[in-house]
Amino acid sequence: MKRSALLLLTAAVVVHATFIVSLVEPGHFLNPLFVEGVHNLEEGQGSDFYAFYQAGAYVLEGRDIYQRPMDDPDRVVPYAYFYRYLPFVAYTIGVALNAVPPRVAYWLWVALVEVILLLCVRATWRMARDRSLAAALSAMWLMFTPFYLEQYMGQLTFVMAALSFAFVLGHARGRRAVFDWSWIVSLLVKHLSILYLPILIRMRRYRLVLLGLLLLVATTVPYLLLRSAGVGHFTNDNFSLNLNPMAGNLGFMAFLMVVKYHFFPEASQMFAHIGPVGISWTRIMLAFAAGVPTLVCLWVTFLRRPFNFLESVSLWTILFFFVFREIWEYHYVILIPLFVLLYARTRAPVLWVMYALLAAPTLFVLYDVPFDSPQAYWTVSQHVLNHAYKIAPVVWLFVWVAGCMRRHAAARDALGDRSLAITF
Repeated sequence: MKRSALLLLTAAVVVHATFIVSLVEPGHFLNPLFVEGVHNLEEGQGSDFYAFYQAGAYVLEGRDIYQRPMDDPDRVVPYAYFYRYLPFVAYTIGVALNAVPPRVAYWLWVALVEVILLLCVRATWRMARDRSLAAALSAMWLMFTPFYLEQYMGQLTFVMAALSFAFVLGHARGRRAVFDWSWIVSLLVKHLSILYLPILIRMRRYRLVLLGLLLLVATTVPYLLLRSAGVGHFTNDNFSLNLNPMAGNLGFMAFLMVVKYHFFPEASQMFAHIGPVGISWTRIMLAFAAGVPTLVCLWVTFLRRPFNFLESVSLWTILFFFVFREIWEYHYVILIPLFVLLYARTRAPVLWVMYALLAAPTLFVLYDVPFDSPQAYWTVSQHVLNHAYKIAPVVWLFVWVAGCMRRHAAARDALGDRSLAITF
């Protein structure tokens, strides 16, 4: 192993150990680097985790999983954000974790996610024959700072990221069962992987698509029909057209809304309606911003020849940051597998620049203010900087994958590289 790779891996291990130490009270010394580490619900730590823990408690009590925990004086958790996931998570993970007290369950969850991370690192070492390359790729897993926020909040996003990694490796290794079930489980755990449907259709995996959708419907619709009181909360929390560019909302939609509020304040005027949906210049702008990258993904998947699986998976994953209305900093952990796989495939140095920008915290600590809504006190430039910091390298990554990945991969193939144990 090269000395530089060993030093990089050592530094990554130290960084990751720092994450773990900061999680332990009364530490939390990394929290000021993140919006949700400072401006959060009550004590904050585990507030997302407690949402699905409380949902599991409601299952056991025969109550609606979508009611607001903070409005319930009989809740079993100290605090929690509202539950917005599919019933599957409440009936499985949520119920299972109720076997132990909430605080113990939170730390068990943190430990489980760390084990999943180590399994991803292990799979990476098996993927790369070259030890220096394996060390560099492992470092990517270990020092991505949004992972700290993922663990602090007690989120599910990294589990879905690991399943997407298994999804790609299953395809590369020709392991059909791994490929199929990693997608199905990720679809039920956190339905972001619905974005991979066009890829499966392109691959003519119609039975897999049908099975996945049937399981999704079977584990969701009956509950919503039987517990109709929770339908309003579920649909509003997941499908509302209202978009609030809160300080911690770091997606492309939030960035555009910040630009609109500060530079085009009149653009929200409604001038038509299609059914219940109001049409305005703002919504046309948002539809265009989401539509263009979607069309690029469709073109790459269905029209570009030859079809490239890794390229398509990468673009459809990145599309999430363009089309979803609420993107929190911990959501960026779904990009870790992409950086690992893309760098393994192409060895393009520019990926490290993009990775560094996304792995580092935002500059939030420089313009934070001690109020519940810090953005109300920011200057226009601080607003724009806060919302552009993360999404700018995501746009760059999307353009690079669509326009440059194949060229770098072809150059690597021309060298007769044998450093990988799999073929993409």
